[in-house]
Amino acid sequence: MNLSLAAAIGLLLLWGLLVFGAHDGNGPVHVLYAAAVVLFARRIIVGAPKFLS
Repeated sequence: MNLSLAAAIGLLLLWGLLVFGAHDGNGPVHVLYAAAVVLFARRIIVGAPKFLS
């Protein structure tokens, strides 16, 4: 698991906690969701890191 995937999962969890847990559905909270989607897309397009030994 690389750093961008871990950050995407963390942002998605934080977004879910704020939207569904704290009932804060304002616009700036959804920037977390957008950033998570961008990081997931980056992970899909770039792929997993390849370690050479």
